[in-house]
Amino acid sequence: LFDTAGIRTTCGSSILADNVPRRTAPAVARLEAAGAIVVGKTNMHEFAWGTTSQNPHFGTVANPRLPGRVAGGSSGGTAAALADHEAVIGLGTDTGGSIRIPASCCGVVGFKPAYGAIPVRGVFPLAPSFDTVGPMARTVADVALVESGVTGRPIPQPRAAGLRVGVLEATGVEAAFTEMGARLEPAELPELDPDLMAAFAAECAVTHLAWFPSRRESYGPDLQQKLAAAQEITAVQWQRGLAAVRALRRLARARLDFDILLSPVMAIKPPPDDCWELDVRAAMTHWTRPFNFLGWPAIAVGGIQIAGRDRDSVLGAALALEARVAAG
Repeated sequence: LFDTAGIRTTCGSSILADNVPRRTAPAVARLEAAGAIVVGKTNMHEFAWGTTSQNPHFGTVANPRLPGRVAGGSSGGTAAALADHEAVIGLGTDTGGSIRIPASCCGVVGFKPAYGAIPVRGVFPLAPSFDTVGPMARTVADVALVESGVTGRPIPQPRAAGLRVGVLEATGVEAAFTEMGARLEPAELPELDPDLMAAFAAECAVTHLAWFPSRRESYGPDLQQKLAAAQEITAVQWQRGLAAVRALRRLARARLDFDILLSPVMAIKPPPDDCWELDVRAAMTHWTRPFNFLGWPAIAVGGIQIAGRDRDSVLGAALALEARVAAG
């Protein structure tokens, strides 16, 4: 999905099968400037719109940790390459969970920064109001290093002591946070207005106006169905969706007075790799998508999600958890 000068960038599609950009996306160029070496491009869910990385043009991404289960999407190839030790670090995109879901499915780490924290220029868009770029790796420490290299911000110190932690749903790490000095309380996300998805889908439809429906048959079956539905969104529904996004952000600021929020990454286990993506996407994005609407940073450490308003609190808590687990 990331432009790389002189190297094909297909976006997992047949439409861009021969697309060779002249420039490299800034997020990639910044890593290269910091000494990173690009060793390859990875497969993904077509045009980054999907949770499974079942790709009708380039094949389904295999899950090295759970054979027969999906690798997650849309950044499934990056997560699989990391899990299979084919690379040390990677970049992904996340519009509804596309970094965190594959990180969970493949047992690696993926960080969705706050909206706008890393430039998305040179990265093919899905829904520009929610698209984010973020790092993936096998450890939180490596993810924090990559994020620092791209943003220029210092790596946060590990910290859990004194944090006010809202538990959205039990994950199994609550005791570890308590032992590290955090204060845990039950928490609930505001109810999501159904109109929120109209804001997302309308932008996806606009992104693909040049090719859909004129080149409908060039898309895979699930993208055809999603784009057809997205094109039915009316201007009134779109505006109601944008209003719902603003209302959700106001409610979250008022109600979620926590340093971090804990939840699973997904509401289900990784589904079989022959599943129909539209049947599983709601459960796979249940815990991830709210933070795209909010624009907040969130990290997946395997199947555990840590989210919050502040980048330092989220990364610091994840680094503290990793150190605690490593220490036994």
